[in-house]
Amino acid sequence: MKKESILLVILLYCTQSEANPLLGTWQFVEGKYATQSGYVSAKAPSLSSVKVISPTHFSYITQKDGAFLYAGGGPYKLDDKYFYETFAYGNVPSLQGKTMAFNYKIEGQLWHHTLHENGKLVEAEIWERVSN
Repeated sequence: MKKESILLVILLYCTQSEANPLLGTWQFVEGKYATQSGYVSAKAPSLSSVKVISPTHFSYITQKDGAFLYAGGGPYKLDDKYFYETFAYGNVPSLQGKTMAFNYKIEGQLWHHTLHENGKLVEAEIWERVSN
């Protein structure tokens, strides 16, 4: 009975990992962000961030030049086209309670995602998988 239980847990974990390609730990590679005066870009290592995706929640922490910048997280939903982040906690008050729908695609170990609002690109980021 115990062997069957262990096998079932392993099988469920493997199936869930295949169904959700974002599960795991990711590190920031680069990003492009809309501002009122145009776009700005950021790249590692001057901007460093780690994002963790569990089966139910996401969380991240970001530093710029070694100093704390942002942290946040909350629940998320995933479908075949969008990653929906809902900010439940963090240090950016304007994001509290906000849900954002990012287009995403996985290419090898890279996660590309983009956020558009009112037809305008707001954010485009690339993350690299650290672990599953």
